Amino acid sequence: MGESVFGKYKARPAGYLLFFFCGILAGITVVQMQKSAALAGIFSEYFLNQYANLRIDSGKLLNYVGRYRCGQYFLVICCGVLPMAPAIFAGLVFLLGMAWGTALSISAIRLGLAGILICAAGIFPQLFFYLPAFGWVLLWTMYGGKNRKRYLCLVMAGFLFLLFGIGTEAGVNPLILQQILRKIF
Repeated sequence: MGESVFGKYKARPAGYLLFFFCGILAGITVVQMQKSAALAGIFSEYFLNQYANLRIDSGKLLNYVGRYRCGQYFLVICCGVLPMAPAIFAGLVFLLGMAWGTALSISAIRLGLAGILICAAGIFPQLFFYLPAFGWVLLWTMYGGKNRKRYLCLVMAGFLFLLFGIGTEAGVNPLILQQILRKIF
C-alpha cells in the first residue's frame, strides 16, 4: 500500500520504458516552453550543410567517442553494483529520454520530417551495439542479480558490444549521416 511509484515498476522492463517516455515528454515540454530559437544550434540549415560537406578525421572521432562511451560504460558498471542502482538507472533513463525528447522536438520544429529522419540516422547503426552493452547491465540490476562472477562476464560481453558500437559510431555513422544530409540539403 505504501509502495513508491518506482518500487512498483523497478522489477519490470516496462517500468524503465515509462521513465524513458516521461523523459521524452519532459524534453518536449522544455522545448515548447522556450520563447526563442536559442536551442536550434546543430539543427540549423547552415550547420547541417557544413556537416554534410565536412571531411571527418575518423581517428580523432574514434578517440573522442571511445573515451566518452567508455566513461559512460564505466559509470554504468560502477552504479550497477550499488544498492541504489535501480533508482540511479531510472534517473539516467529519464535523462536519456529527456535528451531525446529535446532533440526530436527541436529537429521537428526546425526541419519537420527531415529533422526526425536526421535524428534517426544519428543513432544508426551503433544503437544495435549500445543497447545490448548497456541494456544487459540494466537488466542485471533490474532483476536483482547478485552473482559477481556472472556480472563480470556480462560486463565483458557488453564491453565487446561497446567496442563495436564505438567503431560504428565513429566510422560508419558519419558516412550514413552525411549521405542523408546531402540528399536532404
